[in-house]
Amino acid sequence: MMYKRVLVALDGSPWSDAALDYAIALTTHTGAQLRILTVPTAPVAYAVPDVMGTSDLVMETVERQGQEILTLASAQAESAGVAYEIVCKWGNVPETILQTAAEEECDLIVLGSRLLTGWKRLVLGSVSNAVTAKAQQPVLVVKQSSPPLSHHCRWRRVLVPTGGSPWSDAAVDHALALAQAQHLGVYILYVEPRAQRAAPESFTATSEGKNVLALAEARAVAAGVPYETRLAHGNAAEAILADAAEHACDVIILGSRGLSGWKRVMLGSVSNAVAAKATLPVLIVKRFLAG
Repeated sequence: MMYKRVLVALDGSPWSDAALDYAIALTTHTGAQLRILTVPTAPVAYAVPDVMGTSDLVMETVERQGQEILTLASAQAESAGVAYEIVCKWGNVPETILQTAAEEECDLIVLGSRLLTGWKRLVLGSVSNAVTAKAQQPVLVVKQSSPPLSHHCRWRRVLVPTGGSPWSDAAVDHALALAQAQHLGVYILYVEPRAQRAAPESFTATSEGKNVLALAEARAVAAGVPYETRLAHGNAAEAILADAAEHACDVIILGSRGLSGWKRVMLGSVSNAVAAKATLPVLIVKRFLAG
C-alpha cells in the first residue's frame, strides 16, 4: 500500500468539499486511514481579544462553524466505511496543516484549490500554494472541477513529466512506486522547448531529450509497470495539460523544488502553472522523497 495515512484539510468551501470527496474515495481504494482537519481562523477585526467586547462570541461562532464542517465530513466518511479521525486546530492555516501532517504521520496531504493563475494566485495567498512549497509529504491538489473519483473506480493511468532534474526524477520514482502499488499505467512525457518562430515540422529532438526519456523508460522497465513515453515540444505546462487530457490520465504527478512566494512566480515554476490551470488532480512531489 502506497499511502497509509492521508490528511485532508477543509474550510467549508466548494473546492475543499471536492477534496474531501476525493480523499474519501482514494482511501476507500487504498485502505489508508483518513485524518480530516479544519483550521478555524478569527476575522482580522477580532484577532485582538476584547475588541468591541464581542471577540469571545466571534471566536465561539467560528469554532462552531469548524465543528459543523467536521460533523458533516464525519458522516460522509462513516457512510463510505473509511477509518478516520477528525482534528480541529486554531492557527495559521498552511502552518497548521503542515504541523498536523507531521504529528499524525501522514504520507499524503489532499487540498482543494480554485482555478487561480498568475498574480491573482499570489495575491490571494493560496493555501495549496503555500503548503505545496513547504510540505515534506506529497500534496494532491484537487479542483472543484476535477473529475470525481468514484467509490467503484480508481486511478488507471498517471502522467509524469520528466526533464532530467533531481525533482523531476523524484516525481518519476514516485509515479513508478505508485504504479507498482496500485497497478497503474504510467505515461512519461518530456517536453522539448522550441524557439517561438520555429515551425512544428522543423522540430528535431535533442540528444538530451532522448537520453532523459531513455533513462526514465529503463526505470519503468525495472519497476515492471506498463508505460508509454513521448517526446513533445513547445510550452511545457501547455503540453502537459494537453497530453494528460488526450491520453485519459487520471492524475498528473509533478516534481517541485519547493519554491514559494515571489521567487516561485518569477521563476515560472512549471508545477505552479500546471497546478493552477489543471482540472485534473495534480500530485506534487519533492526531491527528497525520491527512493
